[in-house]
Amino acid sequence: MSYIPFDQLPDSSRLWIFAADRVLSEAEAEMLTREMQSFCSSWLAHNSPVTGSAKMMYDQFLLVAADDRTFPSGCSTDEMFRRVRMLGETYGVEFFGMPRVQYRDNASIKSIARMEFSELAKNLSRDVRVFDNTITTLKEYREGKWELPAQNSWHVKAFEFQD
Repeated sequence: MSYIPFDQLPDSSRLWIFAADRVLSEAEAEMLTREMQSFCSSWLAHNSPVTGSAKMMYDQFLLVAADDRTFPSGCSTDEMFRRVRMLGETYGVEFFGMPRVQYRDNASIKSIARMEFSELAKNLSRDVRVFDNTITTLKEYREGKWELPAQNSWHVKAFEFQD
C-alpha cells in the first residue's frame, strides 16, 4: 500500500493544490477524499509504488502530495491529473477551468476570476489573506506559505492593492 496520512509525508514531498470552482458539500468532500486516497493506494510510477496522500481543505481545495523519494514520474503525474479531472466531472466541480484567485472575506473563502480579483484588489488591503496554490512542496505548505497575507505572496506583484 502506498497511501500514507498527509502528516507522515516528508517536507520534501511534491504538492499539488487543486482549487474547486465551488464549495463541495461535506459528503462530496468526504467521498472525493476517499477516492483520491484510494488512487494513492495504487499509484504507480514505472510499476513502482508512489507513496502519496490526499486531503480536502475547507471543502474547496484538494491537496495531493507524493514522496519525492518514490520518484513520481511524468506519466504517473498525468494519471493523477486524469483522476482529478474525472472526479471533478463526477461531482460537477471544475478543478482546471479559468484561472481563479481564492481569498478570505471574513470567515468565508471566495473564489473569483483573476480579472474580477484585479478590480476588487484595488479596494482591498495588502493584509487580505490569499491562497497561493502555486506552492510545490509540503515544506512550503507547513511553513504557512499557502494561506498568507497578499503582501507576502505573488499576489502583491500581480495586482494593485489599496495601500
